[in-house]
Amino acid sequence: MLYRKKKNCCAEEILQKSGLHCSADRELTWIDVAGLFPAPQECLAAFFAVAAAEVLSGAKPANMIRIPNQKLPCGRRMYRLWQKFGVELLRNLPLSVRPMQTETDSVLLLIYRSDLLKRRLRGRTMQAFLARHGYPQPLTLETTLQHLQASFNNGIPHEVGMFLGYPVKDVKGFMAQEAEPSQGRGMWRIYGPPTRSLKLSNFYRSKKQEMITKLATGRIPYQLLQTA
Repeated sequence: MLYRKKKNCCAEEILQKSGLHCSADRELTWIDVAGLFPAPQECLAAFFAVAAAEVLSGAKPANMIRIPNQKLPCGRRMYRLWQKFGVELLRNLPLSVRPMQTETDSVLLLIYRSDLLKRRLRGRTMQAFLARHGYPQPLTLETTLQHLQASFNNGIPHEVGMFLGYPVKDVKGFMAQEAEPSQGRGMWRIYGPPTRSLKLSNFYRSKKQEMITKLATGRIPYQLLQTA
C-alpha cells in the first residue's frame, strides 16, 4: 500500500524502517531502499536496478552513473561490490555497461541497452550531430562508443547528452555555453522553450520512482533487471 497524499509518494515500508517523512518536493533514492537488501549481491542488483530504471523501461537509451570508492550512507562500498560482483551481475541481462572513466576513487559507467542506442544512432539528427563532431562514419554501436570513450580522456564530453536521450536543443545550448538556461527544473540544463524538455525530464524521473517503489514493496532486484 502506498502513501498517495502527494504526487511524489513514499512506500510505507520505507517510512516505517527509516523514519523518513514524505514530501511533495522529495524524491526517493536508492539509499532509501538499500537497507532492505543486506546481502552484498542483492544490494548491488538493487543499486543497478535504480541506476538503470529509465533504460530498463525503454524510456531512455542510456544512463551515466559514477560509483564512488567510499562508504555510502547504507554502509556499503558500492565500488568494491561492483569490482567483485559486477561481471556476474550483468551476465545474461539486457543491459550493457561500459566504463568511461576509471580513477582511484571512482568509476564512471555508461549503462545502456544496445537495441535502444542502435535505434538512436540510426536517427538523422543523431547522425548529423555526431558527424559534425568528428565521429567515424558510418555510425556503428561499437565504433561510436569507442570514440565516445576516448573523448572522456579530456573530461566529460558535452555530446554525451545525445547518448543519454536529452533533447538536441538542450545539448546544443549547453555546448554553445549559452549564458542563461531556462529556469525550469529538469534533470539537465534546459535551453529555449522548456515545456517539452520538462515533460521528458519528469517522464524519466517517474520511471526511476516506479523502480524504487517496486523495490520498496518487495520485488526482487535481479528480476527487475531482467524486465527490459
